[in-house]
Amino acid sequence: MLAAALLTGCDSAVARLQGEPELAVPTAVVERGSVTQTILLTGELEAENAVQLLTPRTENWQVAIKWLAEDGAAVKKGDRVVEFDNSSVIEKLGDLEVKVVEAGVELETQQAETAVQVAEKQFEVETQKTAVAKAKLDASVPASLLSRREVQDFKIALQRAEVAQTSAKRDLDSLRGGGRLDEQVKRVTYEKALRAYKAAGEQLDALALTAPRDGIVLVGKEPREGRKLQIGDNVWPGLAVAELPDLSKTLVTATLSDVDDRRVVGGMKVTCTVDAFPDIPLSGFVRSVSAVAQSPSRESTRQAFTVVVELDDDLPEQMRPGLSVKVEVPSEVLDDALLVPRSGLHFSDEGATAILEDGREVEVSVGACDAQRCAALSGLSEGDRVRTPGGAA
Repeated sequence: MLAAALLTGCDSAVARLQGEPELAVPTAVVERGSVTQTILLTGELEAENAVQLLTPRTENWQVAIKWLAEDGAAVKKGDRVVEFDNSSVIEKLGDLEVKVVEAGVELETQQAETAVQVAEKQFEVETQKTAVAKAKLDASVPASLLSRREVQDFKIALQRAEVAQTSAKRDLDSLRGGGRLDEQVKRVTYEKALRAYKAAGEQLDALALTAPRDGIVLVGKEPREGRKLQIGDNVWPGLAVAELPDLSKTLVTATLSDVDDRRVVGGMKVTCTVDAFPDIPLSGFVRSVSAVAQSPSRESTRQAFTVVVELDDDLPEQMRPGLSVKVEVPSEVLDDALLVPRSGLHFSDEGATAILEDGREVEVSVGACDAQRCAALSGLSEGDRVRTPGGAA
């Protein structure tokens, strides 16, 4: 076997020395046709209208997410969607409840004390009233039946009784006024504590967001990092932590790099492909392009325009907002152009070149391109054959 292997090796070497022809390099013919250059955008499905669930305002401003429904989960009206950390509010609620009870006891005590003091003063007024009546009765006795001293004593007694009655009435009125003031102060303290307690209760209720109607839940995004919110994230008042989209009207929101400014304009026809359903193309048109390019995050130096695409038909039932979408925008169409396969072109900083079948290298001015072919504006003629190493002949 060793001898046979040596003989085979020798035969191969002899064949190479005799100039056995090498395998032919595949080529392709330059021919005329049409080519459409497409701008590829990435985006996601979004509902045109949605009910947003916003972070409530709290004393601590930021609040942590304690529980969050799964993204895409179906919910019924009244179902829990988001819960925020409420430990500090519950602790505060307990302290406020104690203050309400204490303020209520103080108010009731003040009311009872005032009532007792008023009753005592009213009794004093009635006593003095009786004394005045008795003094008047004594003073009404004819002077002819009494001595001069007795007449004088009855008059003095009547005056004293009337002064005592007036003083008792004045004390009663003063007590009533002072009692009402003290009671009012206690009542203000109680009502203030009660309002604070109710406000804390409302704040506690606000820290649990429920679905306002039936639908599916779309979890909001963390605006600084561009990701979905998750349990433990700190959020601030007014941030949409979730939403319930209206599935009757769905749009595609995509981004256009600022280097492609004005290459996509309103009204252009597009084809959208949902990444999860690549076999279901969706036709539509560009509804709008934002006037100013913005960075997707603070850390990013790239800027992009927001492109809103309106679909021609209703969204298939299996597709939902939040799915990623590829948007193809035909930006340039050339008819009757010289077409050369991409595999036959060599691109560099200086431009593009092609190698003809006979080995000559020529410079090619390239126009619009699609995924497989490019339009040759100069450098090639119809019928030329270019080498396509690794490509189809």
